[in-house]
Amino acid sequence: MSKSSKICRKTSCPRSNIFCNLVDKIVKRPSLQFLGQWGYHCYEPRIYRTLAKILRKGNPDFVELLLKKTKDYVQDRSCNLALIWRTFTPVYCPSPLSGITPLLYVAQTRQSSILKILLQYGILEREKNPINIVLTILLYPSRVRIMVDHELVDIQEDAKTCLVLCSRVLPVISIREIETQLSLGRRPIISDWLDYIPSTRHRDPCELLHLCRMTIRSQLLANNMLPNGIFSLLIPVRLQNYLNLES
Repeated sequence: MSKSSKICRKTSCPRSNIFCNLVDKIVKRPSLQFLGQWGYHCYEPRIYRTLAKILRKGNPDFVELLLKKTKDYVQDRSCNLALIWRTFTPVYCPSPLSGITPLLYVAQTRQSSILKILLQYGILEREKNPINIVLTILLYPSRVRIMVDHELVDIQEDAKTCLVLCSRVLPVISIREIETQLSLGRRPIISDWLDYIPSTRHRDPCELLHLCRMTIRSQLLANNMLPNGIFSLLIPVRLQNYLNLES
């Protein structure tokens, strides 16, 4: 089998991935949830090492599959299987004791395709200070994405998309906090950043349609039903897509 066909096969069949099988083992056997010799020393380093690789390579399919397999644990941040909240060191050695969360890393690297998946699962809505994610997207040094991917990318376009995605989730985006950071000498990655934040998030009254979206998503999030619960609602497909942040 050629190298290219192997890559295609891996991409099209994520369910056969060794990493996903490893997560399955731990989910099926709670006694192996990072406790003792067969927990932390055996499984956790492998999981965090692989998680770092998945995020660095920007594979949305694997990220979504990981969320599906661990979504039942995401409400309990103290659970070791709530991987989306666990901090890790993405470039150097994986560590459960220090580092950054997957959401913050994706914001730093402006991986809009993965950010969209995280947002669809309600990860930003669970954040205590979601404005920090917006500030990271707008102000974090752009060289991080280039260093990680080893290629020049149009990171500005991804940053614009990330801002638009965040505005589909949040009721308010504090322009004052952004301007405060700018007054301290920080430089935004895009000069016309305000064009990508709707006026209804910082100046004008919020749209009723968006408020309805937030209310419905909040109820689904409280019952750990994002995003699959959206598609069980007896509403038109167009509204389902709107609730799922497609527009």
